[in-house]
Amino acid sequence: MSLPLNQNVLVESPSLRTSALSNLDDSRAQEVLSKAKAIVFAVWNGSSWATTAQIAEYFSVTESAVKELTRVNQSEFQTQETKTLAGKDLRDARQTLCLPSRTSQIRVFSALGALRIAMILQQSQVAAQVRTIILDLVAAVPSIIPQTPAPVPALPPVEQRLHTLVLAMKTLAELTGGRLNPYMEQQFKDYAGNLLAEHNRKLLTPSEERWLGVVNFAESELGKKVPLSGAHYRGHLGTWVRTFYPHLGDRQETRLVNGVQQPIYVYACHEPAVAAGLTKAIEEFFAHPSPGAALRQAGAFASKKAVVTA
Repeated sequence: MSLPLNQNVLVESPSLRTSALSNLDDSRAQEVLSKAKAIVFAVWNGSSWATTAQIAEYFSVTESAVKELTRVNQSEFQTQETKTLAGKDLRDARQTLCLPSRTSQIRVFSALGALRIAMILQQSQVAAQVRTIILDLVAAVPSIIPQTPAPVPALPPVEQRLHTLVLAMKTLAELTGGRLNPYMEQQFKDYAGNLLAEHNRKLLTPSEERWLGVVNFAESELGKKVPLSGAHYRGHLGTWVRTFYPHLGDRQETRLVNGVQQPIYVYACHEPAVAAGLTKAIEEFFAHPSPGAALRQAGAFASKKAVVTA
């Protein structure tokens, strides 16, 4: 909060008065009042209160002036700043506040309430002193400008974007008088799914890390086409890496594979040692005449079905 060092801003603006009080508690408010002039508050119900007469004496004005100021600005005072005592509350507080026995009700003020009076009361040198102290305190508080948090990047689900993209391609095929080959459509889904997943990861996470599935690495980094069937198909390639090169990592992520979200193994391809290990594994896989036989001999298929690798 930042206010001009001019007492008129406090006298004229209820909102600025409330802002000035927002950084003070009752104890701190008493310290401010005591700097201008000694004031006595009676502790009742665990809080400190002063009567209208005591407030008037403190500010060196008439009691009627305080009453009129309170009446005119009644809506501005907070519940913790002033209250009217009557009935049981009055009986409980009568001795503590030294109230006359014939009093049927009485208004009392807390230290914060007295500060608000000081910011409104113009015909009082003490009030002017209190306003000066308050302005000095406010000026010492650094301006705090609320920082609006940057919106968190949010993208539609991959499946939704893929579905829209496939529909667009079908529409294009119909407009050109042709139809998409189902095999080509599935290939396109696989490729686009992996591509979008990697793109989204980079876009939403500002990082130099590159986590790729072994098939994605083989095709995008080494230029090798990994078939969907045959001796060197993609399932065997993933099993090959996990069987003979387990030290390259065991991290899994859920990605789109053959149109279905599945957990796959991904590798830290941003690390030179991992990239080199994957390259060696892939070269060995394609150079082997029968990788399936080698995997069976190594016991790769003896356990539960392996996680899909893309």
